[in-house]
Amino acid sequence: MMRPKNLLLTAGVLLMAAACRKDTPVAPAVPTGPVTQAEINSWMLDSMRYFYLWNQGLPATADTSLTAQKYFYGLLNIADPFSYIYNPDDATTVATSLYRNYGLDISVVQLPGTTKPVGVVKLVASGATLAQSKFSRGSYITRVNNISLTPDNAAELFAQVLGDKRGSFTPATLSDGVFTEGQPVELSFAYPAESPVNVQQFSVAGKKVGYLYYNAFADKYNLDLINIFKNFIGSGVTELILDLRYNTGGSIAAAALMTSLIADGVTESSAFIQLTGNNNLGSYKMSFGETLAVPESGSAISFSSLVAARLRLKRVYVLTGHQTISAAELVVNNLKPYTNVIQIGATTYGKDKGAIIIRDQRTPKRIPWVMQPIIYRLGNANGQGGYTSGITPQYAVDEMSVQPLPALGTSNDVLIAKALALISGSAREALNRPRVPVLYETTPVLHEIIIPRIK
Repeated sequence: MMRPKNLLLTAGVLLMAAACRKDTPVAPAVPTGPVTQAEINSWMLDSMRYFYLWNQGLPATADTSLTAQKYFYGLLNIADPFSYIYNPDDATTVATSLYRNYGLDISVVQLPGTTKPVGVVKLVASGATLAQSKFSRGSYITRVNNISLTPDNAAELFAQVLGDKRGSFTPATLSDGVFTEGQPVELSFAYPAESPVNVQQFSVAGKKVGYLYYNAFADKYNLDLINIFKNFIGSGVTELILDLRYNTGGSIAAAALMTSLIADGVTESSAFIQLTGNNNLGSYKMSFGETLAVPESGSAISFSSLVAARLRLKRVYVLTGHQTISAAELVVNNLKPYTNVIQIGATTYGKDKGAIIIRDQRTPKRIPWVMQPIIYRLGNANGQGGYTSGITPQYAVDEMSVQPLPALGTSNDVLIAKALALISGSAREALNRPRVPVLYETTPVLHEIIIPRIK
C-alpha cells in the first residue's frame, strides 16, 4: 500500500490527495460539458468509499438530488462531528467563529453573589484593534445587539452577529454583585491577526521555570519556537509550563517539533504518531523525522538542527481546557511515551482522529468543493489514543474561580499558580475558591481552517 504523503493537521491530521480513487488502474475520462450535481455527488461518494474511516457504512450509489453540503453531511457516521466540506469560492461555506471574526472569545458564566449570568471575555485577538481597545481578558459583557446575554440565547446571538457581519457588545463593570453597563461597542466582521505566543519565566524554590502560551500550531512560528527554547536553555530553565488551554490545533509537523523540543529520549527515528485507517489505508507509524519533513507550509526543519534547542525534560506541566483540541491534544498524548506529562486545568475536547484534504486537482478543475473527511484514528508511539471524551487532567482546576480573569502568563492565573505550587512543593495556591460554572462555551473551531493551496 502506498502511504499518503504531505501530512498536515488542519481540523485534524490532514494530507494532500488527489480526488480520484487510488485503486483505479486506469484514470477515468474527464467529463465534459456543464458540471452536474450527479457528477459532484458521485465524486464525493467515490472518494469517501476509499478514504473515509467508516467507509463500510456508505451507500453503493450516490443520491444526486441533494446539494453538495447536504449530501456530504448525510454520508457521515454518527460518531463523526469533525468531517467538513467547503467551497473556497463561497465564503458562506467556510466556518466562522466569534474569535476568528470579531477577535473575542466569550463564555457565559454565573458569578457568585450575582443574580444573572454574564459573558466573560477569555481572549482578545491581538490584531482586533477596536476590540482590543475596549475589551481585555476578564472583561464582562452583558448584552449582544442590545439583548441580554444568557446561556440560552448565546449561540443564537453569536450566530446573528456572524451572519450580519456586524454587532454590538455591551461592556460592564462589577461592584458589590451589581453590573454597571457601559456604552455598546460596535464591531465589524473581519479576520483579525493573532500573536499566538506568550513567553514568561518564573523563579520558584531555586528553580527557573519557563512558561509558554502557545495558541496555534502554525508552521510559520516554528523558527520562533526553536529560538524560544534556545533562550530557555540559555536562561537555565529546568521546568516548563506549556499553556495549551485555548489551542485548537494546526500543523502536525509543528506538533512534532514541540514534542521534540520538550521531551527526553527522542531521536529522529523515534515514533511520533500511529495512524490507523480503514481496510484500504491500514495502520502505520511516522517517526519524528518523517513528521517534521511534511510541514503544512514553509520549509521543513530537520531533527538534527534542533540539538541546541531541546530541553530534554523528564516532566512537563501542560495547562488544558475544553478548547484544547486536535494537534494540541496530540501533543499532550504523544509526549507521554517520552516524558511525564502533568496536566492541569480541564478535560480537553476529545478529537483523536485525523482527516484528509480531497480536492479536484485536474486541469481544468471541474469541482470546486474541498472535503476534509476523517480517515485515521490517532495514537502515540505506544499506540495509545482513544480519547474521544477528552484527556482528563491529573489536577482539575477551575480557570473561572478567580474573577476577573487575570492576564495570561501571570502567577495570579490559577492554572499557572497550581503548576508553580507543584514545582515548588507549596500548597499556597490551594485556596477555597468557589467554583464558577460555565453555562455556555463556544464550540471550538480549528485555529488554522484556511483555504488550502490549490495545485
